Amino acid sequence: MLPTRWVVALALVFAAARLIGLSRWSLWIDEAFTLHDAFELSFERLTRFPLGLALMRGWAELVGEPLDEFWLRLPAAAFGALSVPLTAWAFTPLLGARRAWIAAAVLSLSSWHWFWSQSARAYTLMLVLSLLGAGVSLRGLVAARPARYWLGLALASTAALAHPTGALAAFALLVAPVLARSPREPLAYRPRAWIGAGLLLVAALGASPWLLAIWRDYSWRKSGSSLTHFALTTGFYVGVPLALAGLCAAWDALRRGSARTRLVLIALAAAVSAPLAASLFVRVSAQYVFVLAPWIAALAALALDDQEAPRWRARALGVLLLSWSAFDLGAYLTVRRGDRPRWRDAYAYVARARGAEDLVFGMAAPVGGYYLAPGERVLRNSPALLPLTHFSWDDLRYWSAAERGLWFVLNREDLRDWPAEERARFERYLREQCELRRTFSVQLTPRRLDVEVHRRL
Repeated sequence: MLPTRWVVALALVFAAARLIGLSRWSLWIDEAFTLHDAFELSFERLTRFPLGLALMRGWAELVGEPLDEFWLRLPAAAFGALSVPLTAWAFTPLLGARRAWIAAAVLSLSSWHWFWSQSARAYTLMLVLSLLGAGVSLRGLVAARPARYWLGLALASTAALAHPTGALAAFALLVAPVLARSPREPLAYRPRAWIGAGLLLVAALGASPWLLAIWRDYSWRKSGSSLTHFALTTGFYVGVPLALAGLCAAWDALRRGSARTRLVLIALAAAVSAPLAASLFVRVSAQYVFVLAPWIAALAALALDDQEAPRWRARALGVLLLSWSAFDLGAYLTVRRGDRPRWRDAYAYVARARGAEDLVFGMAAPVGGYYLAPGERVLRNSPALLPLTHFSWDDLRYWSAAERGLWFVLNREDLRDWPAEERARFERYLREQCELRRTFSVQLTPRRLDVEVHRRL
């Protein structure tokens, strides 16, 4: 494995690289939602993502409008870059400086972390708050400072104000110290189980109206079991080498690990249990466990440190991980095009090719509004195009009768969410009455991200 100073340099260089090329990729739909909601600041959205939306509103007022992709994504990229050294700081008291910096380096090489660092969402803000809380809390556990532990737990809980899934890390920090027992390197402070259970009950009761409102809204929009989807998307972004290193570290922790290393394993298991259970009822994907990315890296670091783990195994895993990361990041920056559909290219093509009276029906309509009507704020209901959903048939019949030119911008995978009958009818309409003008492809991704542009004949 690399000397510690090289590991530190690797982590910091790749952390800073997140700030480069922020305008290379198209917006995706949730980024357009962020911009819209930041200006609208409706009570419903503000109560669910208050820190992220307040930050974006203040940022927009500071730098001025219109916001292009670079300025829109810069806060997320800055928080993403900051979260890398924060990972090292947070886990140093628990794992030691070398292992903590290995975890930071692993995080810096993750395309999963790059994606959210280059997306105008509050996930990296959530990560920073979570790591600040974890660092304070873990120092309290190691130094037998109960007040510091509980203060850190409270700080980690504020990550939920950036995104509700930020609560997973606080839940892990509450549960894991109680369960992490080992005669080897025991924790200096272990919270009493009854205190943790009581606090968890109070927190659950206090937050239940907020959590139930989020659950009702989300389950209405994305109901149905998604256990396989959750496993596949998380597996794709974690990657085989990192998962293998994590399994080796988990085996070592269960067999002869200290309470400190077992804490990392138990924290991950506890935090993943909630989205895993939710995936039986609603659509859950890897993004909802992103707050655990530093913990996954920390677990893997236990197996990658050749000064502690078996040297041959640590070095083999290190070579495998570095090789995979080079391929993964290379693909992310080239053929995977930032793991985003190419809405910008598709809507730019339509803007050039359409006639003055032509109408555009488009998926990811808020993104279409952003590109077709620069400076538009009301992106959820942009007048620049008509949303293409399974509810679009009345509009489609009306404008077809008017014999105006019609354009359709779509992603085939999003069609899977349509009712089967409506999807079949629309696909027949495309085959019989339209021609495919362009396909903007994205390769080597777990989802089909290609964007097609059709025009009615």
